[in-house]
Formats: sequence, structure tokens, C-alpha cells
Amino acid sequence: MPEAALRDLARSLEHASAPPARAVPVLHALRPVVPGGLRPGSAVGLDGPGAASLALALVAGVSRHGGADGEGGWCGIVGVPSFGVVAAAGMGAEPERLLLVDDPGDRWPDVVAALAEAVELVLLCPPERPGAAAVRRLSALARKHGCVLTLTGPFARDWPGVRLRLRLDAVAWEGVGDGHGRLRGRRARVVAEGRDAPGRGRRADLWLPAADGGVRPAEPVRPPLEIVPPAAVRDGAPVHTRRDGAPAAVRALPAQAMDPAHAGGKGIA
Repeated sequence: MPEAALRDLARSLEHASAPPARAVPVLHALRPVVPGGLRPGSAVGLDGPGAASLALALVAGVSRHGGADGEGGWCGIVGVPSFGVVAAAGMGAEPERLLLVDDPGDRWPDVVAALAEAVELVLLCPPERPGAAAVRRLSALARKHGCVLTLTGPFARDWPGVRLRLRLDAVAWEGVGDGHGRLRGRRARVVAEGRDAPGRGRRADLWLPAADGGVRPAEPVRPPLEIVPPAAVRDGAPVHTRRDGAPAAVRALPAQAMDPAHAGGKGIA
């Protein structure tokens, strides 16, 4: 066998026997849409109005494992001066493991390149449409070092090779009535699409954030029941007897009636 072929065979066997890179961790609540964690060296896009909250949750999932309950976990945040460190800490992030570069200027590719060699995740808001040379360089460094490039902002969709895109859908805040109240939590559906979420993608209903600032799974909303007189029930429908002996029936209220904004702020029991 020629020497060149032997070298190629040895190289192939070496790669085949090498252990797979460990996935970059995510919060437990996000595992239904990102099972096993983020692919090391991949690019992740955050789309839509909920991109900032998704960024906080991904950073929290990585950096919280730098605490007493895990290993490692450093994140770089580049070009996101509005990044909420306090909100990320409420989701479980370890602030001392966050490296923030609010305004990298024209040298943002160099900043990302340096961070990609040292951290598990870089959250990047490109200040301009990324050029092909910068994309090739940073993507290659991310693959080499197993760093996840997480892209947000108006130019996030201009980054080629993104394997996973996350967005929020069906967003509803809790706690606000008819002109009064205080926001307590946001219920949203997290949608994952792309090559790392094949087919129709993955979805999970979450509190993002929950009332305590964390990220929690959200139970499916069930319509409340209302006692109505039997005359309001169609013939043949089941009628249940109340405790006082009077016949009564139950029906599900329409979705509009469950919205506090349509209920005069009083809510439906």
C-alpha cells in the first residue's frame, strides 16, 4: 500500500476512534427543544422579538455549570450593551463567568476570534452584515475549539451555515388586568428549527421568564368551566347534578373569555 494511502488510513482511524465532543449544556426547561444540548462548534440563530430572552436563557444554561453543580461554563457577549446580567442571573447564570464586550468596534471579528478559543459560547450581535472572510474564519475557529456561535440582531440571518434557529411564538404576559396590575411572568412557545431540529422542528411551552425570574415548563392551558342552566345545553348533551340537587351542566368558556383584558380585569374562576 502506498505511503500516502497509509497516512490517510491512519488519519481516518484516529478520527473514528476519537470521542465525540461534549455537547454545550442548556437549561433543563429547554431540553425538549434542544435535546442533549447545543452542538459544539455550531452556529445558532435567535430570531424575532423574543431573541433577547432566548439569549439570556442560553447564556444561563452554559454559565450555571460553572458553579458548584457542574463543570466549566464561560460565555462571551459581544456587541450587546443591553444584555441583562441581572436577568441572566435570575435564570441561573454565574455572572463571574460572563465576559462582556459592549462595543468591539470595527475589530469585532478579532474579539470573537479571541473569545472562541477560550469560552463555550459566544453571543454575538454583528454590527454590520458579516463578510465572507469573517464568517469563514470565525466558523472555522468555532468548529476547532467547540465554541457555539450564537447570533442575534438585525444581521443574524445573514450568517450562513446556521444549524439551529430559535424563536418565541404564542407569547402572553401574566399579571396585567384592565389597565392595572404588574407583569409577573411570560408564557411563550419556544420553537426550534433547522438541521439540528429536523422535520417540523421542536416546540415547548415555557415560562420565560417565570414569576421568580427563572425558566420553567408551562402546563397546557385548559379552558375553565362555567355552570350554565340546562336550557343552554343542546339535547343529548350530558347534564350533571349540582350538590343542591338542581340540574346543571358545564361548558368550556371561549378563549376570548380567558383573556383578562376581555374580562374587565376581574378574571374568570
